[in-house]
Amino acid sequence: MNRLWELVQNVPWWVVWFASALGAVGLSFVNSATVGQDTAGQASKQALFLVAGVLGAVLVFVVPFVRIRRAAWSLYALSVLSLALLPWFGSVLNGARRWFIVFGFGLQPSEFAKCAVVLAVASWLRFRDADRFAVGVAVPLGIAALPVALIVLQPDLGSSLVFWPMVFAMCFAAGARARQLLAVAAAGAGALVLAWWTVLHDYQKTRVAVWLQHFTWDRAAVDGDPAVQSVLQGHGYQPWQSLIAIGSGGWTGFGYMRGPQNRYDFLPYRSGDYVFAVIAEEIGFVGAAGVVVLEMGLVLAILAVAARTRERFGRLVAVGVAAWIGTQSLFHVAVCAWLVPATGLPMPLVSHGGSSTLSVCLGLALVLSLGARRETVLAADGFR
Repeated sequence: MNRLWELVQNVPWWVVWFASALGAVGLSFVNSATVGQDTAGQASKQALFLVAGVLGAVLVFVVPFVRIRRAAWSLYALSVLSLALLPWFGSVLNGARRWFIVFGFGLQPSEFAKCAVVLAVASWLRFRDADRFAVGVAVPLGIAALPVALIVLQPDLGSSLVFWPMVFAMCFAAGARARQLLAVAAAGAGALVLAWWTVLHDYQKTRVAVWLQHFTWDRAAVDGDPAVQSVLQGHGYQPWQSLIAIGSGGWTGFGYMRGPQNRYDFLPYRSGDYVFAVIAEEIGFVGAAGVVVLEMGLVLAILAVAARTRERFGRLVAVGVAAWIGTQSLFHVAVCAWLVPATGLPMPLVSHGGSSTLSVCLGLALVLSLGARRETVLAADGFR
């Protein structure tokens, strides 16, 4: 009992504070986005997801960190297996097979795969010389490539994009050379061109084409061009409504639960993939910027834990979780502002979604466990 009390006293409470604030914001705006709609039950479900996430985080926190480290590869194998079983046992929603239905709730293995990949890559890099390309870059990318390939086949291109910045950050923190990572990024850009002809589905190509097209529109085209109007009523409808919501919010917004795009049901998927647009519409630029600051604060608090950690595995885990949350937050905001092609990515701890909420809570539990436990490092260098 005394040991548990010591751990609680050493918890990095800034991580808890930022995560709690984001959870409260998310619950408020999931409620705003669904009240009076057919999806009104999502707010109570999100509250349940947050409670389950906290309970799961407590369970992970009390497990000795060394046991989690030993289980890293087993958890990775379980994650890959769950993704591989989706084509046979998964449920189809909106044309994609991404979920297992368990007791009436959908579990999305791709969300938990992020945590599993962080643990596996950290385990691989723990005792290895990361400045060698094959060991420090190629193998970690290969570890991520297997679950990413299975996620792309669902299809779920958006979720797959989060893995690469996450692994890059971990490789860089482990000592990989910047020029090696830049070379891989350049090769990845070339692979995207190849993917246009081999991997992308027609609807994904259409999203990219409409996204590129919208940069050429002016006010006259939007108001009077029949071709543009046809796009805005079709494939460009959702991102365009998101832009209207963000732009009309101004500095301070229309007020909580008073946003027209939200209240009059113009914006689809607004409790999940487009919740940031609802936030910007109802509490304006000031409030939306505040939510972004909270996400940034959470990332910085996690990186502060990484900076204080000398044990290599733990530090890499913290870096991976920070990159995961930071990347996904930026992607979500960019999608809502139509700065990138439309794709479904929840905002961590803010968007409605059980799998996303649970997986982020488990990732944060790893960071809290790491921050509360100061493992002794016997190596002369500890971590460079």
